[in-house]
Formats: sequence, structure tokens, C-alpha cells
Amino acid sequence: MLSPTEKLEALSRGFSLDELRKYQELRGVALIKDLETGAQKIYSYSFAKFLEDRNLAEIISVAETVQELMKNRSEIIRRDMQDTVYKMTIVIERLERILRSSKSGKGELLDRAKIIKRS
Repeated sequence: MLSPTEKLEALSRGFSLDELRKYQELRGVALIKDLETGAQKIYSYSFAKFLEDRNLAEIISVAETVQELMKNRSEIIRRDMQDTVYKMTIVIERLERILRSSKSGKGELLDRAKIIKRS
């Protein structure tokens, strides 16, 4: 269900209330990433879906209540951290392979890469 504030925001962005009607029946709340500012915001799921369909936001998580949404958010943060660590490990392993194949400066740089990888 859309709040009066969300309706005003839609109008201020140049959309009409008619464009919002098909989203009126959606329930719940959503954590979004505003694609214009990069900020995370909480809106009704109705308004979040409206923004996502117009490529103005990315829905991160949906829940029935704000409390449930905040619990989900900590899980999302944990998964993001694991994903970041995994990607960093891959980068370090690639650097190790490059250093092994390199003929100059091999020893010291390879040792540093192993220390970073263990951290």
C-alpha cells in the first residue's frame, strides 16, 4: 500500500497517480538501493516495485514488517561480506599465478601474496 509521502515522491519525479494504481495492492516493505544516489532506503513494497520497474531502484530485500526486513538485512550483509572475501581470494590466487610465471621479483612478491591470502 502506498503512503501519501510515496505518492508525493512519485509526483515530484514526474509520474502520475494513474501509473501507481497497478502497484496499489502489493503488501509489505522493501529495502532498496536508489540507483541515482546509491543510498539504501526503505519503502512500501508497492512503491519499491514501481521504482524498480522504471530502473530507478534495485530491490534488495522484501518482508512483511520493518523488523523482519532489518533481520534479513543483517543476513544480506553477511552474505555480501562472504562474497567479497571469495572474490578477493580469487584475485590473490590469480596474482600468485602471474607471479609464479614471472621471472623477475618472484620470491618477495609471492611471499607477500601468501601472507595477504592467509589474513
